[in-house]
Amino acid sequence: MKRKKVYNLFQINLIISVNAAILSVPILIVIAYIFDLQTVISVANIFTIAAIISAIFIAIIVIYLVFSRETLERKLKPSYQREFSTLMIISSFGILGIGIVFTYLGGALFYVPHVIIPLFILIELSSLHNFLF
Repeated sequence: MKRKKVYNLFQINLIISVNAAILSVPILIVIAYIFDLQTVISVANIFTIAAIISAIFIAIIVIYLVFSRETLERKLKPSYQREFSTLMIISSFGILGIGIVFTYLGGALFYVPHVIIPLFILIELSSLHNFLF
């Protein structure tokens, strides 16, 4: 019988932060799209500002994980429901941001569902795989 793997808090925070770091630029682009910033500033500036904010965010996450590694590795977490839902929300907004990036880069609006749906399935299955296996 195969036993369920139990992750410690450091591993869980690492999985969530890597996902958030990868999808941070598309998430910030979703926020810019909601506030209709592309009418005020250029799309290139939106990408630049999102990249700078993401770099700062990633630096803060890395510093937090490095300094709290010892204490987080000692704490086990048998249930991952809150973390899994957080990961799903981050992934959903990131994938929506990838669709917006596709339209910003000149892609036709007709093809946005063709980009979003396969990416959503792939990322959600990989997130599910991280927590179940």
